Amino acid sequence: MQKLSISKIKTLSLNPHFYSLLMQSFLSGYGKPCELRLAFMSIPILLYSDSRDKLKNANKASRMDTLYNSPLVIREISISGKTRLSGFLERYDYLKPYCKEALIILASEKKLVIKGKNLVLLQKLDYKKFNGNVKEWMRCAFYLGVIFSKATVDHLSYFLGIEA
Repeated sequence: MQKLSISKIKTLSLNPHFYSLLMQSFLSGYGKPCELRLAFMSIPILLYSDSRDKLKNANKASRMDTLYNSPLVIREISISGKTRLSGFLERYDYLKPYCKEALIILASEKKLVIKGKNLVLLQKLDYKKFNGNVKEWMRCAFYLGVIFSKATVDHLSYFLGIEA
């Protein structure tokens, strides 16, 4: 078995084509024109395993505050639920160029159009058509879109610590 080099692992984990699928699933869950900033906020949440783990149990009734504010109990010690989003700002800044590439891919494939500061999805993605781990990722992205659609950009920016 061949070992993967750090550069190959980085290439796989920073794949804008995979990010474009995540964004397409996110926008499918969002279900309406979406402000550009929200798509950029979605990827750092989805790539962090602790925050993605919470999304595995999300449903149509889930909200950001109910999903990420509940305390995490580790060895009988209660820790702020927002720790599931720790490091968000660093990931957000680091992943911006890859998110831009993902949007370019979606636009070039005619799956979305950009109108002003909004993304309009032209081709929905059904996460149920995927299998295994990819289906899980797409489901998490879909429900993050559902959750984001219930909040304002200002509320999400404040919750995540991003300057609006």
